Amino acid sequence: MLNRNLVVGISLAVALTTVGCAAGKARMTGASMCQAHGGTYNATTKSCSYTASTKSAKDICQSHPGGYWDDAAGFCEIN
Repeated sequence: MLNRNLVVGISLAVALTTVGCAAGKARMTGASMCQAHGGTYNATTKSCSYTASTKSAKDICQSHPGGYWDDAAGFCEIN
C-alpha cells in the first residue's frame, strides 16, 4: 500500500508540476484529487482510501479533466 501511495503521489506531483509550468498554478481539493485517482475521500480524516489496483500514468493523467498523456515525452498535460 505504501508503494502504491508513493507512485500516486509522484504521479500527482509530476502532473501538478507540469500544470504549474504551463499555466501558473493549479488547485485541487483533496476529494477531487482522491477521486481522480480512483480513491474514496474521507473528509474527517482528510485521507484517501484506494482499492488494490494498478493504474498506468496515462490512465491517471486522463482521469483528470482535460488530461492529455504525451507518451513520447512521458508527461501529462492538464487543461
